[in-house]
Amino acid sequence: MEMMMRFLALAVCLAAPALTAEAPFVPADRILIVRAEGVHFQETTHALEQELGAEFQCEERVLGGDAEPEALAAVVIKSRPKAVILMDNDAIKLYAAVQKDWRDSLPYPPSISLMAVRVDKAIADLRRAAGIFYEVPGVTILVNLRSLVAEPVRRVGVIMRPSMADFVRENAKWCKNENIDLIPFEVPEDRKDVARAVRTGVRRLRDREKVDALWILNDNFFLTPEIIGVGWLPALDRFRKPVLVGVENFVTAHSRFGTFAILPDHYGLGVQAAGMILRLKEDGWEWRGPIKVEQPLAVLKILNLEQAGKSVRVNRAALVEVDKVIP
Repeated sequence: MEMMMRFLALAVCLAAPALTAEAPFVPADRILIVRAEGVHFQETTHALEQELGAEFQCEERVLGGDAEPEALAAVVIKSRPKAVILMDNDAIKLYAAVQKDWRDSLPYPPSISLMAVRVDKAIADLRRAAGIFYEVPGVTILVNLRSLVAEPVRRVGVIMRPSMADFVRENAKWCKNENIDLIPFEVPEDRKDVARAVRTGVRRLRDREKVDALWILNDNFFLTPEIIGVGWLPALDRFRKPVLVGVENFVTAHSRFGTFAILPDHYGLGVQAAGMILRLKEDGWEWRGPIKVEQPLAVLKILNLEQAGKSVRVNRAALVEVDKVIP
């Protein structure tokens, strides 16, 4: 019996190292998120963190109005992230300034940019960059509108400035495949009275071009409070056609602005960015080929039923395709 007890004790001692030994520590890949303040940015960040899980460690830096490239550079050097997520144009500009200052003296992480206006142009000079468009293609908005209304949607007006011409031309090609013509009205970049130009443009598109709808681009040049109040709203009161927008605030209850909006789903943007991070890791944290900007995969459709009823007959059966209907 005594011999048996000694044997068991020896077995326990020999097994103890195997039982207590810890698995080797594998550090999580760190992802730096540089973003502005706001509920939509928080929603996208939450989705990104949820989708990546414990395998990644996400570190946030919320930008203030006085953010400087030197401060961001210090964060990148200290954090040593595998990749940087840039949310909005200010974050992109800041990281571009960091790259310009560093040149090739220090390695900088690859980036994914999202929630920015014309992200393709914004990241054109960044190295090791990719992105996700925030603008939903016009053809997506118009085809969805066409399924909702009884009236034809063949000619759609768009007021633009010259710097958006390439964007409108590209969208016009896609729309042409659906037998929809985009009819542009151009406002010069140096135009002083932009609100007056907007009123003229809406009137000309309505009376001379006989458009079936108006697509308002997400361009801050035309969307200041003054231009909206003095330009868009008086013109749209007499337009009496569907108005398509890309901002949820423009189709709120009792809004006199937009009829139908399709915008990226912000949680979906985070999920999509997480997928890009996983692909980037598989490729050794290096983007292959030229800069790639993806279309948003998940969108939110919102219809202002009151506004729509002023200009078109709504196909009620098609409302099941809309995520949010505002009575």
